[in-house]
Amino acid sequence: MGCYCDYDMPSVYVQTTPRARKEHRCAECGSKIEAGQQYERTFGVWDGSADQIKTCLQCVEMRDFVKAHVPCFCWEHHNLHECCIETAREYSREAPGLLFGTYRRSIRRVTRAAA
Repeated sequence: MGCYCDYDMPSVYVQTTPRARKEHRCAECGSKIEAGQQYERTFGVWDGSADQIKTCLQCVEMRDFVKAHVPCFCWEHHNLHECCIETAREYSREAPGLLFGTYRRSIRRVTRAAA
């Protein structure tokens, strides 16, 4: 059985993990990405509009944690935190520890963003 996500896929989608040459803000949690830190940079074209999204590695780790437990994990940029929590709640019975692990990563993300 294939995976189905209820949104349009981008026509172009490229992810890289460069080191920041200057300070950036994470598009997911708003925390600082300091110069010298690695981060995920995504370039995509959605409905003809190009966007570049910078994501800190803590948010990437939370996304990857949920994806490791839920292979058909549908998420969207700029809404990653809510997608992770919602999916973890939905699959918490089938994947013991998923919800706790997601909350733990979420709290670390929120704490970091407040700093």
